Amino acid sequence: MGVVFALIETIAPRFLRYSLAVILIWIGAGKFADPSPVVGLLKASLPFLASAGFVYVLGAVEVVVGIALVAGFMLRYAGLVLLGLFAGTLLIFLIAPAVSYGDAGFPLLSLVGQFLLKDLVLFGASLQIIAQAAMTEDRRLRMAHAAK
Repeated sequence: MGVVFALIETIAPRFLRYSLAVILIWIGAGKFADPSPVVGLLKASLPFLASAGFVYVLGAVEVVVGIALVAGFMLRYAGLVLLGLFAGTLLIFLIAPAVSYGDAGFPLLSLVGQFLLKDLVLFGASLQIIAQAAMTEDRRLRMAHAAK
């Protein structure tokens, strides 16, 4: 079993990064194909942001951050951007409970609420991306310092 756990420890950070990148690129690109579902969600929760232009910006940010994750580029900062994106989505639970819970009310989630709730896990994944990038950078700095 030790070999299995060692393999998992080896692949888990990259798998998390790449899977999050796939999600971001796919969802971000989808916003360019049809921004109307997100515009509708924004109208019900943050109406001042409810425009196709804003949705296109969100989509572009998601695609760019997804590419950064694949490339391993500025991972801590990419993670911070993701925290903001996912926090914004989770904010809908607080400011538009009718969207999140529908007619049934808390604690039962509407279909939209179920879709939004997954961002709690994505928020946690973003925290892990930041932590892993910081540990990797610290390790590199210690090795460089020790080599001097």
